[in-house]
Amino acid sequence: MKLVNFYKSKMMSNLLTKMGAELKKIQSNVAWENIDDEQLKELLQTGETQIDISEIEIDGNVLKYKNKKVIIYIRDQYKKFYDKGYRYHLSNCTTISSAIKDKRKSRYVISLRTDGVFRINLMEDEVVVEKDLNEPLTVCKNCLTNLNYKGYGNNTYSTKMDIYSSFDLKEYFKEYEEVEQGLFNFEQEVNVPINTYNFDFSKKSLAFRTSKEFRCSTCKINLTKHQRYLHVHHVDGNKSNDSYYNLQALCIECHSKQPQHSRLRYHPDFNDFIKFKKHM
Repeated sequence: MKLVNFYKSKMMSNLLTKMGAELKKIQSNVAWENIDDEQLKELLQTGETQIDISEIEIDGNVLKYKNKKVIIYIRDQYKKFYDKGYRYHLSNCTTISSAIKDKRKSRYVISLRTDGVFRINLMEDEVVVEKDLNEPLTVCKNCLTNLNYKGYGNNTYSTKMDIYSSFDLKEYFKEYEEVEQGLFNFEQEVNVPINTYNFDFSKKSLAFRTSKEFRCSTCKINLTKHQRYLHVHHVDGNKSNDSYYNLQALCIECHSKQPQHSRLRYHPDFNDFIKFKKHM
C-alpha cells in the first residue's frame, strides 16, 4: 500500500482550507542517522573489533555488544608482564567494572574467537615495541568467580584450578545459554520453581554422566563400572535447573562436601563407596 503524499493531496488541501489551517513541513535540527554497523560487521566477519569501553553492555554480569554475547581483552599490553600472561574477560568483573567506571581509554577489543589466541601489541613506556602478536590468553579468574562458572565461586582450590585450566571458549559460547542466567540472578518470589527434580532427570543424569565418562569432576575417580556412586549435582541448589552449566558429576563423597549435602554421609552408599576406594 502506497502512502498518500499529504503535500500534494487535493483532498487534504481542501480539508485544510475548510479548517482554516495551513500545512507546514516539519522542521527538526536532529538529522536521522543510520545505525553504523561496521563494527558489528567486522566482529562477525573477523571475530574481533576494537571499541570504546563505554559501548559494552552488561546483562546479568555477562558482557554483550549490540545484544551479542562477547568476551573482551586489552590489545596494548605491557611487555614487563609478558611472562605472567594476559587475560580475557567474560563478565563485569572488578577489572572491567573499574574500567567502565573510570572511562579508561585502553584499546579494548571485543571478540568472538574461540581458539584462545588473540592479537596483541607489547608496550614499553607507552611505545609499541612489538605489534600484532598472536598470543594465547587465559580466562580471568575473577570472571569465573563473578559468574560462578560451573560452581567455580564456591568450590575447593583444586576444583577451581581444574575448572580454570579446562575452560573452553567454544563450550562457553555454545552451551552457556543466556536464558540460564539464573545461576547468578535471584528468582522473584512469584516465579520461583518448585525445588524438585524434573520428571526426566534420571535420563538427563545418565546422559550427563556419560558425557563426563563417569568421572568425578573433583577427585577424578573413574566410576564407569560403579555408576551408582557418581551423582549429578545441581550447582545453584535448584533441582529443576538442568542447564548444562548448572550440573556437575560428583562421586558421593565429593557430593557430600557441597553446601547442604552433608546428609549424604549417612546414606548406605557412602560407606560402601569409602570401602570401595580403599580397595582400589
